[in-house]
Amino acid sequence: MPDDAAIELRVPSLDVPHRKLRGFDHTGVRLLPSRFLDQVEHAAAHYGSISDDGILKGFRREAGLPAPGEDMKGWAAVTSGGIFGQLLSGLARLGRATGNEALLAKARRLFEGWLETLPPDGNARMRPYPWEKLVCGLVDLHVHAGVGEALPVLKRTNDWAARTFDRSRRPADGYDFWGAGPGGTSEWYTLPENLYRAYLLTGDTSFRDFADIWLYDDYWAPFIRSSAPPLVHPVHAYSHVNSFSSAAMAYAVTGREEFLRICINGYDFLQQTQCYATGGFGPEERLMAPDGRLGQSLDLCAAHAEIPCGSWAALKLSRYLMGFTGEARYGDWIETILYNAMGQALPPQSDGHAYYYGNYSMAGGTKQFYWHEWPCCSGTYLQTVADYHDVIYMQTGDGLYVNLFVPSEVTWRKDGRAIRLTQETRYPEAETVTLRIDMDAPFRFALNARVPGWASSASLALNGAPLAVGAGPGHWATVEREWQPGDVLTLRVPLALRLVPVDRQHPDRAAVMFGPIVLAQDEACCRRPFSLGSTTSVEARLVREDEPLRFRIINLVPELHTRYLVPLYAIPGFWPHWVYFDMHAAPLF
Repeated sequence: MPDDAAIELRVPSLDVPHRKLRGFDHTGVRLLPSRFLDQVEHAAAHYGSISDDGILKGFRREAGLPAPGEDMKGWAAVTSGGIFGQLLSGLARLGRATGNEALLAKARRLFEGWLETLPPDGNARMRPYPWEKLVCGLVDLHVHAGVGEALPVLKRTNDWAARTFDRSRRPADGYDFWGAGPGGTSEWYTLPENLYRAYLLTGDTSFRDFADIWLYDDYWAPFIRSSAPPLVHPVHAYSHVNSFSSAAMAYAVTGREEFLRICINGYDFLQQTQCYATGGFGPEERLMAPDGRLGQSLDLCAAHAEIPCGSWAALKLSRYLMGFTGEARYGDWIETILYNAMGQALPPQSDGHAYYYGNYSMAGGTKQFYWHEWPCCSGTYLQTVADYHDVIYMQTGDGLYVNLFVPSEVTWRKDGRAIRLTQETRYPEAETVTLRIDMDAPFRFALNARVPGWASSASLALNGAPLAVGAGPGHWATVEREWQPGDVLTLRVPLALRLVPVDRQHPDRAAVMFGPIVLAQDEACCRRPFSLGSTTSVEARLVREDEPLRFRIINLVPELHTRYLVPLYAIPGFWPHWVYFDMHAAPLF
């Protein structure tokens, strides 16, 4: 495995202005054994093995070139354009993060093969939806894979898009929830984010000018004033949440505070009215009016959240806001998503089948693959897993920040010195997180750990001795001192059962959570969902058992089978289960 520093020397970094915190740009972070490392290794093997000729076949055929290999299926049956940019992006990010040169080489080969099909005028033969992903992929090839030709090629195809894309900018509504209209440009409002990234890398104002055209004024304007906009159309959920990342990059480029307010108020709007306990959102891919429809959706549909796509949008928005504001509270959505959305997703299959929708139905659901091969979520799955490496830790010039409690190592370089922090934990199945610091000599800096917003408290100890450090929920617990080589900081986050109602209008329709984990009931042994019955607290109905973590339901009728609530991520594919429960329904057991 190549040294991280060697990769960093030959790959430029994208410096986003106006940041108080920044990530590690997919370098210096190494995952240790955990369910997340398992996902990363599977993704590297799976996406690394997809045939280059298969991915490129449709592009070559359209260009009239020899097109060896087998056709892909489903969404990629004509070309892989719908996910091609995501594959470039994810391979570059994951290759750089893990030091996997084979993934980086694959990304470069795919770029070179595709470039042979691009005519001189830059006509990518893509509508805005896949072209926006291509822009992301080309930017990431430059930033993470050191492909010098990527941005000049992006310039060529950007000039083509600027000449040809329809600019009617039709706002989405309940009937046309993508904002396309007759012959219009679907999901045009996702375009600015990566065009602004290209502008920051190059200083070429043509990228900025084209991005400015697609700012989503109609949708964003109410969020300048409030996190409770007066009217919520049932618009396409993922792309409208993703549009906030374009507002975030507009803030990075312009420094105009209204763009930051849009992101902050948009985030709060989503948390207050749109998100399930898993962090997912968008029943039937639509945002919901905050009038009880989210709770009603548990009766009416089975496609409650686009998991990889929604996770991708959520991680980006949360990371932007943590960076711009420095506030720990935005890490809560990242944590929730990792354990209960991406962390419980079925792994993608070699035939192109991918996990798409989360099903939280009151009638019971299962984890299943999407019915068409190679959907959009097969692309965002790779990107999101790659970005695990960029959401665990953050940094400033003076300090290191621990956002997620995941077995891992990070090497932080400060004033020409390397400080390595190793994180050991069984969290969230155990309360303790151990942070060991290694360096060549004593060094003064601030070490910060996020205290989850749901936690009642947190405590810290240094080398076994308790510390009197403020550690309020939703904030950073900070220890600033001259650290000695081998120092060990221990963080304890008390884990407890809690009920999380689906919305304000359905206070008794709730998910059961243990710390950050959504618990699900195995439906196979008895089709009787959990409820509180006549008890007054969830603790009175559940008894924890370890190895594996599960909670035994105390039966009101002794002769019934023993039943359990287990982490949603422990439920296997195609296995019936419940995620939400009517807590005060008439007890059936």
